[in-house]
Amino acid sequence: MSDGSSHKGAFVPKPPTAPARDHSGRRPGAAGRVLLALTCGPQADGWSDALRRDGFDVVCAEHGEAALRRLLAGDIDVLLSSAQLPDLHGLSLLLRVRAIDPDVSVILVSTRNDLDNAVEAMERGALRYLTRAVSDAEMLTLVNEGARIRRNARRRYHSMTVIRSVGPTGRSFGDVSSLAEAFELALRGVYLAFQPIVSCTDRRPVAFEALMRCIEPQLPSPPALLEAAEKLGRLEDLGRRIRSLAAEAIVSLPSSARLFVNVHPQDLNAPDLYDPSAPLTRHAHRVTFEVTERARLDDEKAAQAQLRQLRALGYHIAIDDLGAGYAGLASVAALHPEVVKLDMSLVRGVDRNPISARIIRALTAVCSEMGICLVAEGVETVAERDTLLGLGCDLLQGYLFARPTPAFVHPPMEFYPPMPMRSKAGAAEG
Repeated sequence: MSDGSSHKGAFVPKPPTAPARDHSGRRPGAAGRVLLALTCGPQADGWSDALRRDGFDVVCAEHGEAALRRLLAGDIDVLLSSAQLPDLHGLSLLLRVRAIDPDVSVILVSTRNDLDNAVEAMERGALRYLTRAVSDAEMLTLVNEGARIRRNARRRYHSMTVIRSVGPTGRSFGDVSSLAEAFELALRGVYLAFQPIVSCTDRRPVAFEALMRCIEPQLPSPPALLEAAEKLGRLEDLGRRIRSLAAEAIVSLPSSARLFVNVHPQDLNAPDLYDPSAPLTRHAHRVTFEVTERARLDDEKAAQAQLRQLRALGYHIAIDDLGAGYAGLASVAALHPEVVKLDMSLVRGVDRNPISARIIRALTAVCSEMGICLVAEGVETVAERDTLLGLGCDLLQGYLFARPTPAFVHPPMEFYPPMPMRSKAGAAEG
């Protein structure tokens, strides 16, 4: 389709009539994504089909400006372009490509034996400047090399720039090995702190949440440690360590209380989570796994099956951070948790926010109708406590009652509401 330009466009290869299959069994697009901008129709058509058969995803551009716009959208590994496009010379295209993405591999194809341009193109970062006809096999070899270079560049960028930002208070790491070394030290320095979840009606803790803490100064905060585990592919190791510590601690848990243990969505793929002989599984009837609602579960049906397995072992399931994440009540409907925990962004200042108060009242009613326990976390003031009680929330958690500590601490009675408690919900919703 024309974009209003007056020049004649480059040839756009026709799409294949059937999904191409890679002879090696790779899924289409697994080898990378190639942007084609070629003026020769038969060559473009043949190369497009050959690339798809080799496992590449192929996108096409009619001319140089269209190719640049597509590059701006991202996710291109290799640009395979004519050196003489109708609207842009190859060297000019190369300079503008480098300004957009310095790491994309560029292969220029010329019908002329212009050695000077070839040398200049190579000096400016082109992978190859072809001045002769090449076979499909030669072209595929070059494109695969370009895709490999692109993948390596992405890995270097990930390890050198993303790792430098590990955690809000953690130190910078120059490479993967130094981060891995710090993670090993941190894994040995992990411990659990416990924060009570109280019933204001019963005036006692009904559960304690196990919160990860770490004494390693290089990764001193839970976000820093989690981020490092994600970058190193060590989330299962971290989750296993947390569950082992929880199993050790549960022997000291008050007999009338449950233990809430956080589970990363990726932990649901860990085989030892479902091992009947695992240390924590022996206490499953007293454990509730919290799955954060901020992190979307990629495969909902698989997650439902995994949660059924956990329930069969005796565990309960809680959805954490309800109201802050992707799916909201859809997660509750799909996963059927025994507990939901309101995100503290809804709880904070609820005594002064009538909209939050109405949302919480509605969620409380829905949960009550479905037989789901609702916990309001992040309670820090008496006004928030009293308003939440008036809205129907009896199970509360937050600094008002107790900060996380290495021991199971019962909040002093003075932090519970006087009996009977006068409702302040009407004022909050006013």
